[in-house]
Amino acid sequence: MQKGGNILIFSISAIFLFGACAINRGLTSRVTVNLVNYINQGILSIAELEKKSLERYASVTGKNYTTDQKIHDELKDFIIPTYERFANGLKAITPGDPEIQRVHAVYVNAADLMLSGFRNKLTGIEQNNDNIIIEANRKIEKARDENEEWRKRIMTLYEKYGIAEIDGN
Repeated sequence: MQKGGNILIFSISAIFLFGACAINRGLTSRVTVNLVNYINQGILSIAELEKKSLERYASVTGKNYTTDQKIHDELKDFIIPTYERFANGLKAITPGDPEIQRVHAVYVNAADLMLSGFRNKLTGIEQNNDNIIIEANRKIEKARDENEEWRKRIMTLYEKYGIAEIDGN
């Protein structure tokens, strides 16, 4: 999970830099401005919430797993509340362009799926039910895949509107 969180933050940081270059170079079509604003004023304003919750989840799962109780406590006390704030913030973002709205819907769906997976995992641990935990893990993995799909679509939009090709030279 740590790797996925780092990729997301790196991607968002790269998008921010590309966006800044695009504005500085005068590439200011309506869609370009909306796309840059979507990332810089929307996504980056809440990205830290996602990063912190995913890092905390990674700190108690996989190779870092110690006990179900530790996962339970982290999910209940930090991961779910923090990720819920992120998901709500994501839903509050209203991109100004239909093309960006369609891509944003992928991210919102991924966040909803991730949050549902976290909640289900908490329930599975509380009920000591491996089937619920297995299904929760599937949701979390699917959410990661959808998150990656969002990132690819954003990069495609940046390329389409000539933003991703700017290298700062």
